[in-house]
Amino acid sequence: MFKKINYPWKIFAGGVLAVALMLAPHFISAQMPEYLIDNEDVYTSKKKPSVLFDHDLHMAVADCMDCHHHYKDGENVLEHHDLYEGAEGVMCRDCHAEPGTRFQEDHDPTEKDLEQAYHAQCITCHRDMAGEDATGPRTCMGCHQE
Repeated sequence: MFKKINYPWKIFAGGVLAVALMLAPHFISAQMPEYLIDNEDVYTSKKKPSVLFDHDLHMAVADCMDCHHHYKDGENVLEHHDLYEGAEGVMCRDCHAEPGTRFQEDHDPTEKDLEQAYHAQCITCHRDMAGEDATGPRTCMGCHQE
């Protein structure tokens, strides 16, 4: 008359689902968990070492839109659903890499070259977090390590 409910199976399935949902952002991220920002093809006369960027670490402390953007008329029109693997314009260099092109610091922020874009984005955030006792690097060589 009464149907026996298999609770251990439901608990197991619920646990698997919970773990999958917690890990999902790392698997659907448009970028690798960690990668080297070298840009040697853009800046052939680099003075500082490349930067090993831990994307997963940054995803744990910041929202995607804190870094990724696509500005139109001064407004970030990029949506979270635009950030999927293989999407155009997800990497900084997709929009900001123009070898030999330099813009004035007070120029439109959407027209920064690659170095200016990285430095404006990274340095500003790291400085802001410094007031919150953040552990991230705050000097050039903190990111540009040999």
